[in-house]
Amino acid sequence: MMISTPANGFIYQSQHYAFDNTGESLKKYICLHKGEMAYNHGASRLRPYGSSFVLKEEQARVPFVYHCYEVLEDDPDFISLQLNLESMQLQLRKLISSGARMDGLLNISYEEYMSLDLLVPAIEEQRQIGSLFSSLDNLITLHQREPPF
Repeated sequence: MMISTPANGFIYQSQHYAFDNTGESLKKYICLHKGEMAYNHGASRLRPYGSSFVLKEEQARVPFVYHCYEVLEDDPDFISLQLNLESMQLQLRKLISSGARMDGLLNISYEEYMSLDLLVPAIEEQRQIGSLFSSLDNLITLHQREPPF
């Protein structure tokens, strides 16, 4: 699987590419489990300093270039929402070095990414907010699947 910013989360690579392009690199992929998160430090139009999402599937192999982590004391859905806010993009912009790499990835270490400042309410409020946005995402997805009039 891979992170797709327009899809707001993980998608199967076959949804993006015409074929499975993992090849020999599959051996180096990271096994991510449900509820764990990954930060794709690749630029996109929507999030020029990368994006982070929580895995909803039971498990998936994800590219080894992602920064992967588990959220222990907070709600992963809420943390995912927070990490994709414009305020996080501003923090990331300050952390990412300006040097361009030939692999298309932004220059930010795992430690630098983990140093981001997040404002988080009590865990129950996080769960409620995360649940609300997950429900909205599901509703939007359902409406996108409906045939046009």
